[in-house]
Amino acid sequence: MKKLLSFAVFALLLCVAACQNNGYKVIGMATGAEDGDTVILADIRNRFEIDTLAITTVKDGKFVFEGTQDTAVMRYVIWRSNADEDLAVATQFALENASITIQLDTAQNAVVVIGGTPTNEAITALSRQELEINQQAESVLAVFNNPEATDEARSNAEKQINDLQDKMSAIYQRFIAENISNIAGQTYLANYAPMLEDAFVIEQLAALPEGIDNERISKLREVYDVKAATAVGKPYKDIKAATPEGGELAVSDVVKTAKVLMIDFWASWCGPCRAEMPHVKAAYEQFHAQGFDIIGVSLDNDAAAWKQALTDLGMTWPQISDLKGWECEGAATYGVRSIPATVLIKDGIIVARDLRGEKLAEKVGELIK
Repeated sequence: MKKLLSFAVFALLLCVAACQNNGYKVIGMATGAEDGDTVILADIRNRFEIDTLAITTVKDGKFVFEGTQDTAVMRYVIWRSNADEDLAVATQFALENASITIQLDTAQNAVVVIGGTPTNEAITALSRQELEINQQAESVLAVFNNPEATDEARSNAEKQINDLQDKMSAIYQRFIAENISNIAGQTYLANYAPMLEDAFVIEQLAALPEGIDNERISKLREVYDVKAATAVGKPYKDIKAATPEGGELAVSDVVKTAKVLMIDFWASWCGPCRAEMPHVKAAYEQFHAQGFDIIGVSLDNDAAAWKQALTDLGMTWPQISDLKGWECEGAATYGVRSIPATVLIKDGIIVARDLRGEKLAEKVGELIK
């Protein structure tokens, strides 16, 4: 009887151990950290709000978090120096029921590697590519922002920046396509959809595993259902709003007299919009006499700032705004979530979206012929 009881106890212990093995164990190594330094397991919402889930401290250069997850989620590990409150390293990883390793180099303010699961290994590989692109971008931006740089140097730097953006977009697309079945691919899809081709985002939403419908994905579906209705090849949708003079103007009022019409979504407070405006003006001046027209749709909520920007930037084409900022009804009609954003229309059909720089003039010239 005692042997049976011992066997039962042993079996119970095995069960407990097995149950514990079904959870996660995050084992961290923090090079350069001091004993007692704080490490937080957190969720970061809206890039600024930190939701602390657990706190531990560094001992002998190591830290550990243990627990269980119903489903895999993206979380952050944040190391903070007790000696200098301004020193911190944050890294995002996939928290799933497995043994996960995170190596931090606090001296270099960097994540060396995240491992233990295929998803986290993929995140590490992506992080290295991001770091390489960012390092290249920093040197190019230094030239672009140098007030003593020549116009030619700044122009070359701008082209390099656009090329790096295209390269990073391609890297994100490949990562998302390869990881759409896991939490990392789904998170990057939600995070970077605005900088990716609409057709690609719509394709990846369709490729999501059945049952994936969290809040961010649901919102993304709503936006891209709208975008699908205003994609290239679809008839344009009309929008109407107030002009700077206090009247009303609709896209339909302008499209009927234009051989090619561009709807330009922008705002006075948008730095990239201001940087892009010389290209928009150049295309307008080159092709307006041949039938190219523009209607600007501003996402401003300050009428004075909007009108001042029109003067400062020399925007002489028709303009409208409902002064609702990001709640702009025209932007919602076209699924616009980031600006600048453009929609090209010919013969009532949308023929291109989100062209920038020299690509805009090239496409307009092609359509005008």
